[in-house]
Amino acid sequence: MCYRCRDNIKYYCTGCDVELTGKEKTLCHLCSAKRLNKIRKHQNALSLNTPGSRKLFIEFVNWLEKTRNSFDAAHKQNRYILFFQTIEPFPNDWYLTPGFLTKVDGGYLRRSAMPRQFLESKGVVFDERLLVTAMDLRTIDMNTAILGETRPSVLQDAILEYICLRKSQLEEGNIKARTLRFETSAMKNLIDHNRWAKSPQKALESLLREAPGLRASIFKFVSFARTNTNLGMFMPKLNTESGVVAALKRCLNKPSSKAFRVYTFFALDYFHDCYLPRNAKIHIREVGDGLEVTFKSHTFWVPSPTRILKK
Repeated sequence: MCYRCRDNIKYYCTGCDVELTGKEKTLCHLCSAKRLNKIRKHQNALSLNTPGSRKLFIEFVNWLEKTRNSFDAAHKQNRYILFFQTIEPFPNDWYLTPGFLTKVDGGYLRRSAMPRQFLESKGVVFDERLLVTAMDLRTIDMNTAILGETRPSVLQDAILEYICLRKSQLEEGNIKARTLRFETSAMKNLIDHNRWAKSPQKALESLLREAPGLRASIFKFVSFARTNTNLGMFMPKLNTESGVVAALKRCLNKPSSKAFRVYTFFALDYFHDCYLPRNAKIHIREVGDGLEVTFKSHTFWVPSPTRILKK
């Protein structure tokens, strides 16, 4: 028996007078969270330079405490102060300008993100198309910066020259930002494979074995490299078996519902010569040692990746 029970000693919260339990002797958990929230709120606000920015951040924390709870406000506000530091020098209509949006981490601007919900509660209206384009441009800039910092090579020079060409096409409106985003991401993966491969062609083959879905994103660059450089690169023939093997390895190394679904599509193509778009609505059911895959009125059987891996 603890000494509190033995001697009938009781402690009460100095903030709300509720009876305390456990080791607490002065503040309950709620009042402690409120106190911590208040201290952190003013400390974080001091990291901002203008009175308007400080006021906005304090309003945000108060809103967070009101709409969520004191615990969330106290423990999550440190995560969001970076957002307010980023937008501090921006004009009031920054959310309507792609140039400013590209400087903001997209995680803060998701519909479920607290900073966005707070701004929308104050009447800010985000343009979804503008947001998508801005985040694509942000990713392009980040990928380009990473590619520019990699070890100098002929492949790197070709990639940077190609990106320069595609950016000029983007400015002219001939391609979409999403297209260049996918291309730069694919080329970043290609550079990663080139570190260990004996040649750019071997790196390309290794990349497409592991991620066959990148063929469309890397195709234009390979065509550019074949006609404008002496890298000797060409697109390897599409090998469905390689796709199935890569999908199986993905299920083994990083099992997930997405990896399982990707394997199913490759298996349908390999075993039944049935190619389906990756967004096709299919129904998957485990039957014995395989999978029963139904698409519209057609049903197919393919080996289960989990059973294959067990063997």
